[in-house]
Amino acid sequence: MLIRLLLLLALIPCQVIAGANLPNESLIRDAEIEDVLESYTTPLFKAAGLNPESMHLFIINSKEVNAFAMGGGQIAIHTGLILRANSALQVIGVLAHETAHVAGNHILRGIDAYKDALFQQLLSTIGGLAIGLAGSPEAATAILLGSQDMIEKGLLKFSRSQEGAADQGAARFLDSLGYSSRGLLEFMEILKKDDFMVEHNVDPYTMTHPLKAERIDFFKSHLEKSPHAQANLSDEFETNFKRIQIKISAFIEKPEKTLRQFPPSDTTLFGRYARAIAYFQNSQVQEALGEVNSLLKDNPRDAFFWDLKGQILFDSGKIKEAVNAYNEAVHLRPDIPLLRVSLAHALLESGDKSLLERALSELLRAKTEEGDHPFTYRLLAVYYGKTGQTGLAALSLAEMALQFGDFKMAEQQAKRSKHLLKGDPINYARAKDIEQEIKRQKESNPYSI
Repeated sequence: MLIRLLLLLALIPCQVIAGANLPNESLIRDAEIEDVLESYTTPLFKAAGLNPESMHLFIINSKEVNAFAMGGGQIAIHTGLILRANSALQVIGVLAHETAHVAGNHILRGIDAYKDALFQQLLSTIGGLAIGLAGSPEAATAILLGSQDMIEKGLLKFSRSQEGAADQGAARFLDSLGYSSRGLLEFMEILKKDDFMVEHNVDPYTMTHPLKAERIDFFKSHLEKSPHAQANLSDEFETNFKRIQIKISAFIEKPEKTLRQFPPSDTTLFGRYARAIAYFQNSQVQEALGEVNSLLKDNPRDAFFWDLKGQILFDSGKIKEAVNAYNEAVHLRPDIPLLRVSLAHALLESGDKSLLERALSELLRAKTEEGDHPFTYRLLAVYYGKTGQTGLAALSLAEMALQFGDFKMAEQQAKRSKHLLKGDPINYARAKDIEQEIKRQKESNPYSI
């Protein structure tokens, strides 16, 4: 889930600060939001001839209406853009445009190197300090990225020809999928209407994607010829889009605002979902459980409602009940590693030693399917600590620190694990590999810390 702040300090148990707001300019990890956006990007990546498994989509908590492409098959989208859009088709259009930038290799080499260096630097600066993990820590991670100024300096600026090529690529990809490109046109017109092109107050999205009149004209012309101009997405697309909009808003906004917008008289799925999150944010546990149980009564096979219930129960200290809820979420969506991490965290915190091996099994599978989630390594360190395997605990902390870009901590823990794992050649070798990777990254990235 999203949006509370967890402080993670090296070798210190995790501390949850209940009710804290998600820091502005932060990375968000959330199973449902990622699942919905993945349903948008996977077809686009395939249409563009890109391998979805090699692509990475980052979700940034920011009010800025922004999306941009980076090197290494990376695309970032701001929550502000998701909240400003009126439909799934509009967000898909923007993501098609960014996909075209990646497919066309439009990221200039010099800017690409700078952007990658900046991204690594931002992670490094926070790696040895308090690292923000948003929401239920096992299911969603927010990493404080630094000041808005640093983010804005990292945004890519593309030439007019590159923008035109990306628009053409987006239209081509959308057509090949049977999608209409009118969503991208509509979104451009929304930004134009919002007067985001005022020179003295340019939004980062418009810095990266200048809304030239000829671009809007291009899509109008394309839609006149496209056989898919009037094509609509299924109701499921729009329902899921509305859900993630409500979810983001309910976790970011003050509970009072959400409850005014969705009073108890609103018994729709959206109304109940918004109130469940708002009550949870407001520490009204029984009210939150009442709303989520109502949702589950009508939608018993919805993994993300079970996930929310697990978070509410976990944070209210009902760990064993949380295990049951998370277990149901994993049963319904075994393909989502973040849900397995949620379950593993609850299993580790249950106090039941008989559940430790199940926790390890879930974490190892999550690591296999998504090996770059730092909190997975943090929980592995907890498991190994509980079972007296201090060498493997140190190695897991080194892996975690490496993912965060905290080279100092990674080096310390890798060295410690080597000392403790001399009789374990495989894991000893991995500790040496971490040291070599740190050396390589330091040599290739002069900005690293």
